[in-house]
Amino acid sequence: MSAICRFIHAEKANFTIALLCRVMKTARSTYYAWDAGREARWPGGGAMRPWPKRSP
Repeated sequence: MSAICRFIHAEKANFTIALLCRVMKTARSTYYAWDAGREARWPGGGAMRPWPKRSP
């Protein structure tokens, strides 16, 4: 499911979230719950980083 939500997040500048969710057969509430949880997965503004920043 997170791959679908990541796709929706990446494309939301081009299409409405409602349309993307309908095409991907995902509930809008699923996407919004995933989006709200990004801060918990990647602290520091919810920036989508697969790993923490390195210390200099």
